[in-house]
Amino acid sequence: MRPVRRVRRVRRVHRVRRVPESVRSWLACGAAAVTLGAALPALAPSAAYAGVEGLSARVSADCTEDRLQLFLGNATDAEQTFTVNGPDPGVTSTETVPAGGSATVQWDRARGAAYALRVSTPGGYRKSASGTFGCGLRRGEPRMTTTTVFTTGTRFKGLVDAHGKEYDGTSASVRIPAMAVTNDGTILAVTDARVTGPGDLGVGDNNIQLGLRRSTDRGATWTAPEIVAHGATSETGKGDASLLVDRQRDRVYLFYNRARKGVGYHRPPDGSGSNSADDPDSMHVEYVTSDDAGVTWSEPRDLNPYVKDPSWKGVLSASGHGIQTSGGRLLQPIVYRDDKGGHPLNVYSDDHGRTWHAGSAAGNGYNESKPVERSDGRIAQNMRSDLQLRRFYAVSPDGISRFGEPTASELIDPRVNADEISYVQPDADGVDPRTKAPLRTATVLFSNPASSTSRTDLTVRLSEDDGASWPYAALLKPGTAGYSTMAVLDDGSVGALYEIGGTGGIRFARFTLDWIREP
Repeated sequence: MRPVRRVRRVRRVHRVRRVPESVRSWLACGAAAVTLGAALPALAPSAAYAGVEGLSARVSADCTEDRLQLFLGNATDAEQTFTVNGPDPGVTSTETVPAGGSATVQWDRARGAAYALRVSTPGGYRKSASGTFGCGLRRGEPRMTTTTVFTTGTRFKGLVDAHGKEYDGTSASVRIPAMAVTNDGTILAVTDARVTGPGDLGVGDNNIQLGLRRSTDRGATWTAPEIVAHGATSETGKGDASLLVDRQRDRVYLFYNRARKGVGYHRPPDGSGSNSADDPDSMHVEYVTSDDAGVTWSEPRDLNPYVKDPSWKGVLSASGHGIQTSGGRLLQPIVYRDDKGGHPLNVYSDDHGRTWHAGSAAGNGYNESKPVERSDGRIAQNMRSDLQLRRFYAVSPDGISRFGEPTASELIDPRVNADEISYVQPDADGVDPRTKAPLRTATVLFSNPASSTSRTDLTVRLSEDDGASWPYAALLKPGTAGYSTMAVLDDGSVGALYEIGGTGGIRFARFTLDWIREP
């Protein structure tokens, strides 16, 4: 067995470190109602536990590097020293975790090899876990696995250069995850391939193109990376992808933003005064569709003439995913800018994408958002605040008519594009047998960097009462993390696609609800 590998500790209040400027600035950015439980059987390795409030230890599997991982969390106000015995007899290590911080301990591990871990602190925290190292969430294996999907070394097929010629190559930054699961269980993962640098649309040379990988085995393996949306040349960027699946038509929508060099959400400052599809001085919301689970895609359609008010000074399609409601309506979140600030809203279609319209704004002073259907059919908009370090909710009867006043939630947030999803499977178990539209549920999941100071410690939370309370939480990625998006897989497990740093890559995690509920 190789020596224990430690990943540097991360404080939620960061000291100044010598890190690249790009990373420093990125960290600072900041149907009938049913109750669904985990569809998977209890797949737990054996475990024992004695709790101390605020401390946690969870086992997972890094399936790219074949490493057993132990995530240590310290949500107390004092430094904590964890003693770790295992994963083999006679192996002991210690890890001191700062107040409000986290750490990861890793060991190289062959698949099928047994492990046994005992974790303790002087204050009485005790936890043990044992099982077999593997990556399928099978009985006795870790209930959470991770796989790297995109990195700066990922070679994309079909990038376009400044002359419009296609080539295969890498990108200097991969950011902005989007994910969906099709009716047949295929996972689609999309990222911005920011070819020459980490800047957003309208910044720098604007060379952003959308890369896709597909998985038909719940994330165990992925197809070769390919570009599925790019401009005529590299000076026209396409980014900020969002995926939406029409369950009734078995069609996937890939929304994104298009802009020429020098044009973005904030550029020009006063907008263009136009909603023409030919307007060169606006960002455009476009989409393409696929009827074969992402193998082929249609020609793009520009939505600005149908959903943009010419008085808006900027418009942006929010990345991650949209939803289909239990009534069959398609909702894709966007945000527009005027003199008062940012206003999230949903663009919608009630005829399976033939026509699109803009709904009512959910508030003022907010950015990217996610619509979530509650068990009573109302739509709650989970929103990123432009100023406050909390998630805000606004509720509408249907996601398009008047929203109530936004209210602050208990969910802290470093001003980032987070995610909230309903726990509804993409197959026959998750749709109404008559209408084929998604079912409703009170079980929801939320993911974001659980910090009010920096984009660190990506955490997934579970609520079983429509988000009124969040009694269960699990650390998904200790240390630097960013945007995240989730989807329920066809076996009832959950997938999360998330950023691991300013340019560090996009990773996929698969886990069970029992892993989140684990003490």
